[in-house]
Amino acid sequence: MWKEPPINLSQLPREPGVYRMLDSKRQVLYVGKARNLRKRVSSYFQRQPESPRTQAMVSQICDIEFTITTSESMALIQEHNLIKQLKPRYNVLLKDSKSYPYILLTDEAYPRLQMYRGKRDVPGEYYGPFANAHAVHQTLHLMQSAFHIRDCDNAEFNHRSRPCMQHQIGRCSAPCCDIVSQQTYAEQVSEARALLLGKDQELLRQWEGEMMQAAERLAYERARLFRDQIRALRTILADAEQSELPANADAIVWFPASQHIAIGVRRNARDLGVQTIRIKQAIDADDTEVLQALVLERYREEMPPAEILLWRDDGLCQHITSLLRLLHASARFEVRHPQRGPRAQWLETAQKSSEQVQASKQQQQQAAFEAVATLLDLPATPRLIAAVDNAHLGGQQTVAAMVYGGWQGPEKNLYRRYKLDDTESEHRPISDGDDYAAMEQVLSRFFKAINSDDIPAPDLLLIDGGKGQLKVAMEEAAKASLADLKIVAIAKGAGRKVGNETLFPAWDLAPMQPGRDSAALMLMARIRDEAHRFAGEYMRNRKKKAMFTSRLDGIDGVGTQKRAALLRHFGGIEGVKKASREDLAKVPGFSSVLAERIFQALHQ
Repeated sequence: MWKEPPINLSQLPREPGVYRMLDSKRQVLYVGKARNLRKRVSSYFQRQPESPRTQAMVSQICDIEFTITTSESMALIQEHNLIKQLKPRYNVLLKDSKSYPYILLTDEAYPRLQMYRGKRDVPGEYYGPFANAHAVHQTLHLMQSAFHIRDCDNAEFNHRSRPCMQHQIGRCSAPCCDIVSQQTYAEQVSEARALLLGKDQELLRQWEGEMMQAAERLAYERARLFRDQIRALRTILADAEQSELPANADAIVWFPASQHIAIGVRRNARDLGVQTIRIKQAIDADDTEVLQALVLERYREEMPPAEILLWRDDGLCQHITSLLRLLHASARFEVRHPQRGPRAQWLETAQKSSEQVQASKQQQQQAAFEAVATLLDLPATPRLIAAVDNAHLGGQQTVAAMVYGGWQGPEKNLYRRYKLDDTESEHRPISDGDDYAAMEQVLSRFFKAINSDDIPAPDLLLIDGGKGQLKVAMEEAAKASLADLKIVAIAKGAGRKVGNETLFPAWDLAPMQPGRDSAALMLMARIRDEAHRFAGEYMRNRKKKAMFTSRLDGIDGVGTQKRAALLRHFGGIEGVKKASREDLAKVPGFSSVLAERIFQALHQ
């Protein structure tokens, strides 16, 4: 035994369940599921793990908690829920938290086509999932040209008195104004359904036949309509090769070194694009853990396609098959690792597509960071830029936020929120709207976290404000022995429009106005605006919470019913505050002791 376990392992049950590894502060380090809890947990302590990541995790374990489940499949689902809720440090998390987009054909008298995410509880027919929202919008745009089906919401549809612009440009047959009959519209919907079901060749043959018949009858206008529809449909099908590839399949390629997974999607013999998902943490996890996280995220609610193609095998096909059987026992699918032929080529295409997208994003982001270094004459290109912003609501609910941006985009694990109006704080109180005092407090706390290694020091710190805020920031940096930190204040310009800002570097540079054509300014403005969004969201959440709380909350002996009785008796909280001890004691159900306690709590 390489490490003494923190609990008696013989007391663990042999049933399936979920276990949680805890550190000395009782923070969850890792969440796992097991078919046999005793056997799985014991394996961590019987011999030293090969993975440095697992060794580091086990060395910090101070306690283990577990929950028994009725089956292994329930353990799998509960593990997934806990990982998303607790975000343990040593579990794999995927950056993409959105549900997959679908095309929805609604179940109405005049159905509409729209993109849809979330639970499929809206009546209608769902087609997908698509790889990304761009693929959905592109498909919908072309389908409206081919089939003239509405995309407006019901409120607009039910109150139109004349056709909208979509009808004028030939993208909707205007059923809202009875320009097309319900029967004809139903035929249009049927043709759109045929395309979504993969019956595109039958549809093309039908339209070509009707176009020729119309031309023979000299109905050239009708023939022209079919010609335009055929052109639109061929545009939709241009990128959908009718090859030896499977009709319904996902091609999964993963790149631990570059921290992302790519998924190529085919449905109904059509290529729906490639989706790239970034791994947020535990990027050194093995392939099994990474793929398990993906399977749970993608297929927990969705049935798997007929084929799932993996970039590598090494026993992964069998493992993923077992996981999917736990989630969907009756599903028919095959997990395989093709080594040659069209399927292997498709995997390679998905890999190249994803790598090109990632490389393009990183190059654009890196170029913007290099532009910042050039503009501000920095000794090196920054890799981390932080921005701070304060927010308040009429001088109340004063908060601040700190955000970080890096070459890969927002570094949300480094985001911080600060409550600045806490009367019990060690910092001096902030009067209404005192932005300087707020900046002083948040930067004092931020620099303290840097010096204690709780958060990395940014290569560049952006301050939302002008010379006054910059002076406060420089003073606080000097107090924290961080005088070498590069600080720039961003003052909003005329009309508060992005691109009109003035930059005030803390070092010996004159104020500058790069203009909206500056990639450096646009990057700094995006990070500044993200801090503004994050601070504003925190402020609104606090305001919302305050609306549903009362000064009576927390007083010993005053529960929900007694609080309601007091407010009803005195007509609100202001009446309760004005009441004397004797008035409070006269309320039915309130003793003199409780009345004294309430009076003291409200008049401290």
